[in-house]
Amino acid sequence: MIPGRECGACVECCRFIPLDLPELSKPTGRLCGYCVDGAGCSVHAMRPQTCRTWFCVWRVVELDEAWRPDVSGIIVRPDGLLTGEMTLYVVRRTEFLRSALLFDTVAQWLGEGLRIAISVPGPVGTLPVRADATAFLLPAVAAGDDAGFVARVEAVLQSLDAHEFEADGIEERYAVV
Repeated sequence: MIPGRECGACVECCRFIPLDLPELSKPTGRLCGYCVDGAGCSVHAMRPQTCRTWFCVWRVVELDEAWRPDVSGIIVRPDGLLTGEMTLYVVRRTEFLRSALLFDTVAQWLGEGLRIAISVPGPVGTLPVRADATAFLLPAVAAGDDAGFVARVEAVLQSLDAHEFEADGIEERYAVV
């Protein structure tokens, strides 16, 4: 964890990450019933272990403040860190998707041999979809083509948006004690 870097008002993981635990169950895309939008967890001191240990990559890697999920609209998921993959979970389309910072960071990650996946949420109660975008993004990155990179990211997002989303099958349940 980066010292001093806190979630603060960012609650994107509390909204977009599905949970199906005995003490807490909420569908994908629905704000957790214990979360106060813009303020954080109302049961923070007794939240489930999963909530205590899950952090987006912005909290653990030196990324600019612009990467904060409630600012960028992107949750960089930690799931693939050990396998060499960065998943950009685009929960909201913002100007950050067109930024030089996104291009430069993804170019650096690709240069380090990391794979890049892009993911989007579907309607509330459906599983997100994702695609490995590494090979598709590489030509624009290799050419230093910012505009081509943005066009390719947008093409991946449009393709994912057109996907038939599968229900997550999660029923809401709140029993944290």
